[in-house]
Amino acid sequence: MRRPPILLAIALLMTLAIGLSACRAPNVNDIDDLQVEAARANESAQWAQILAALEPLDPLRYHEHDATIRNDGHIPAEAVIWARRAREVLDWVDWPPELDGHVEQYGEWLDALLAAFHEDDAIAADEPSRIVHALAHTFEATLEAWLSNESLPAVPALAGLEPPAHH
Repeated sequence: MRRPPILLAIALLMTLAIGLSACRAPNVNDIDDLQVEAARANESAQWAQILAALEPLDPLRYHEHDATIRNDGHIPAEAVIWARRAREVLDWVDWPPELDGHVEQYGEWLDALLAAFHEDDAIAADEPSRIVHALAHTFEATLEAWLSNESLPAVPALAGLEPPAHH
């Protein structure tokens, strides 16, 4: 039996309408909810990265290496490993924009230190080692401030920058 063309057209239009209703655009509340959920997930991921970065960037791990470089004129293998790991951590963390200046400064001095290490030149490593050690402390304090939602310190001036004495 042959169906009249009008019935075929109506059936086609009904099928199309059902298909389109299933593909309806999400309402504004759905979009807002998804955006809030995505922002929370991004914030949680950033927190997790920064918390994970604290351990490999721990300045106390670097203190003895810095003393050996500056006082004994020798570059310990562990200092090279620490500096490489610190540089890798600076590269893999998705830092919040408000930390960019701190990360950039720290990274530049780590690069200078690693260049001296590459040349196995303890004399050339002296200044970068002192500054990296001091920056490790200020950077740790900056990360702690960020995690605590406190005011962030300014990027430290390098003039007279010294690491704290450890006891």
